[in-house]
Parts: sequence; structure tokens; C-alpha cells
Amino acid sequence: MNLGLISVRYATALLDFALESSSQDKVYEEAKTLARSFSATNKLYEALDNPVISAADKKKLILTAAGGKVSSVFQSFVDLVLKNNRESELQSMALKYIDLYRKKKNILYGKLTTAIEVDKATEERLVALVEKQISGTIELEKVVDPSILGGFLMEVDFVRWDASLKNQLTKIKNEYIERNRRIV
Repeated sequence: MNLGLISVRYATALLDFALESSSQDKVYEEAKTLARSFSATNKLYEALDNPVISAADKKKLILTAAGGKVSSVFQSFVDLVLKNNRESELQSMALKYIDLYRKKKNILYGKLTTAIEVDKATEERLVALVEKQISGTIELEKVVDPSILGGFLMEVDFVRWDASLKNQLTKIKNEYIERNRRIV
């Protein structure tokens, strides 16, 4: 069976179960924590894929990677995954749950890149401006990158607003070169 399809089915079932018990927000946070744990180290995937490690130990490992004290819905989901020997697909399931949850709640992932750390008020103003245009909510990741010199870069899904000083200087430079190009 297609592994992508398996992940979608498990994630959809988890979302439905979480919605029934009104714990979808808690499960969302747990899925994000688990996905971050998978991204942080390959050892987690290797341990879950290891047939020598018992299901009980794998469950402890998964629950710890998901934040320690997790909801009963998430625990039941982990039990089901382990019972069906699908732990090797857990990362895909967590990522798919995050995607399904965001679609359901109209949440878009955004990335704000600035040259220096911005204060909370500035961040909130930028987010409010973008949320107004997209008619949704943004879950923002902040990145400090001194190479943009000043201003900001805001990326939301596949849309990018580039108000960086580096970009402005590059445009001026290219315009200057274009205007002063010799005709040969």
C-alpha cells in the first residue's frame, strides 16, 4: 500500500477522533512537537524502525518526543500505530495531521526574516496586515538574518513580500547598470 496514503488515513482518523473529543488543539501541539523531534535527530526514526526495541519502549520514546505528558487521544493514537506496526510512518502522520489541522482552521505557515530581532508590536502589525489580505491566521516563524541588511522578508505559503534593504539596493544597482550600459 502507498505509504503516503497510509499517513493521510491515519492523520485524518486522528483529526476526526481529536475533533470528537474537542482536543484537536492539544493534539496539534503534540504533533508539532513530535515533528520537531523527528527533524532534530535521525536517531528517533532509527529507534522506531529497530525491531529489537519493544513496543512499550517505543511508546515511551514517542510520548517523550511528543512532549512528555500528552493527551489521552494522542496516547490512543500511538497505541494504534504501534499495534499496526506503522511506527516507521509516524513522522509522516504527524506532518500530515499538522497540514490537515491548518487547513481546517484556515492557518497558514509564515516566515518573517529580519536583520535584527523585532519587537512584539512590529511583529503583530506585520502579521495583522498579512492576515487581513489572506483572510486567515498566520503561524509565524521568526528568523534573524543580518545579510538582508534591514527591512524584512515575509513568506506565507507561496507568496513572498520582500521589503529588505538588500533587495532594494540590488534593484537600484541593476537599474543603474541597465541605464549606463554601453551600446557596442
